[in-house]
This record gives sequence, structure tokens and C-alpha cells, in this order.
Amino acid sequence: MSGDDVEAGSLVKEQWLLDLESKNFMELLTTDKTQERIDYMLKNGKPLRN
Repeated sequence: MSGDDVEAGSLVKEQWLLDLESKNFMELLTTDKTQERIDYMLKNGKPLRN
């Protein structure tokens, strides 16, 4: 896992990683392609490869 301003080899708390994951997931949800994939999965029960 990578991202943010952390020096290589640094130890970070689990909560920091969870917060980073949540922040990036919420940003990803705003993209059109992600919304298309979610909609397709809910309607068809299988992933959309766009």
C-alpha cells in the first residue's frame, strides 16, 4: 500500500491506513466509470469491465 507523505520504511498506525483508504474510496465513488460499474453490478449481478 502506498500514498500520502510518508517516508519509505516508516511505521504508521492502522487507523491512519483506514482513514486513507476511506478518503480515496470516497473520491473514487465520484467518478462516472465507478458509478457505471456499481449500477451495472446491482442490475446484473456481475462486474462491468469498462
